[in-house]
Amino acid sequence: MGKRREARIEAKLQVRIAGTDASGSPILLMVPTRNVSRQGALLDGIQATLKVGEIVAITYKTSKGRFRVTWVGDAERAGQIGVQSVETEKCIWGATALPPVTADMYVAPPLDQEVKGS
Repeated sequence: MGKRREARIEAKLQVRIAGTDASGSPILLMVPTRNVSRQGALLDGIQATLKVGEIVAITYKTSKGRFRVTWVGDAERAGQIGVQSVETEKCIWGATALPPVTADMYVAPPLDQEVKGS
């Protein structure tokens, strides 16, 4: 999972991103996501220069949230940015876009299977 706080799933959702680019000019773009998590996303097709730390507004359907730019693609990944929600209690993608949260299914082995000879 790398440095991510939670797993992401591949999803191509059309979102609107609004904010200010690195030069201070306003931006308003319609772009697709490449993957999403409950609190973040990887966006593609960004035709503006954004800086890590910038706050942008992202709208998906009728849900809107504020996100911090956490990663900007290099020359090889130009036009991509990673974003993380600054409103941690809010998930704008909706339940249909993400798999349900699953509980940890770990079950401890029975006590009679402990290592013998200890």
